Amino acid sequence: MPGKLKLVALLLLIQACVSIVAQTPAPEDSVSEGVLQRASETYRAAKVKAQRIREAVQAFAGAYYEDHIKPVADPYIYMDWASASTSSFWDRVKEKIDQYRPI
Repeated sequence: MPGKLKLVALLLLIQACVSIVAQTPAPEDSVSEGVLQRASETYRAAKVKAQRIREAVQAFAGAYYEDHIKPVADPYIYMDWASASTSSFWDRVKEKIDQYRPI
């Protein structure tokens, strides 16, 4: 008997929910279109703002690199080039000496 009572209570609850849902008005299409339109405009505005921020950060980073990092890093690049050419010069000198020196 208690199982039948639970079943009847469940059926009454489902019937009440169905009637409440049936009475709820459906959303109008014009309202949802307006919401979508505003959402797309907000998205576009946020995208443009993000692109402008990216450009500003990129310009700042480029200027910082040119002013602070490049002047410090460039001498090391030239030292590497100079040491490489010096090494190749000494290698050529050693080869010439080995050619003239009898074994």
